[in-house]
Amino acid sequence: MARERNRSLELKKYIESLGIDVNIGQTKARGNRGVFIHGKNRYRIDVAKNLSEEEILSVLVHEFAHYVHYKNDKSLKSIDFAFGQVDDEILDELISVTVQNVPKEFAASLFEAKKSASDEIQTLKKEIKTAYPDFKLSEKHRAIERGMSLAVKYLLKYDNVKIFNKIYSVNDLDSIEKLTEYQKKYIKLKSKQRYLSRINSKINKLNKYYNNPSELFARFCELYFSDNAKICELAPNSVREFKCFLKKNELLDNVSKILF
Repeated sequence: MARERNRSLELKKYIESLGIDVNIGQTKARGNRGVFIHGKNRYRIDVAKNLSEEEILSVLVHEFAHYVHYKNDKSLKSIDFAFGQVDDEILDELISVTVQNVPKEFAASLFEAKKSASDEIQTLKKEIKTAYPDFKLSEKHRAIERGMSLAVKYLLKYDNVKIFNKIYSVNDLDSIEKLTEYQKKYIKLKSKQRYLSRINSKINKLNKYYNNPSELFARFCELYFSDNAKICELAPNSVREFKCFLKKNELLDNVSKILF
């Protein structure tokens, strides 16, 4: 732990010598482990609170890699500067590296929730179609909605509503009078569709975040400087190209001298 702390302090000192403000454990880092912020001739790296010494070092490398990326490509859309012409082989390697850093428990729970919601939607659909054969998931079904009060129809868009101090909830449909069995199933199905939409949105954001060029480069640097043997195994072609870039890039070459 002492060794990691000394390396973190030395790396922090080097980064600050470049005119970059570094705050460790002073902010929530915008809800992430770390964040790189750039403005007009001003740069800042925030490392979140309550991280271990090993995590602090990894985050410093990761966020500094964003700085290096920005200095080489202000659009943050290309990583050719570090890996030459990025072909499918190198891109696959970089994605395999960044996948190692995805919080697997979080990702797994999302996909489990997606499967569970999808299964429930299909079950409700089959049950509804026994009484309404023409029922379709993507369409409003007027025959099922017929007879629903205006207040209840709000549950087709929201899970909970309050009207004139009375609360209507998808989780308490049995307390609502005059709802048929199939109307209850229909309302539950609409609720599950909204839930599935939210899950899909989170999965899309996760994929977009971890597979964008800036993250691919930062995750590569993070693993390169923390577990060189592992990255050579996962991404031999990318490592070969990166070493050529490293020889020409003083910023990361100095990081190598501190960490290796």
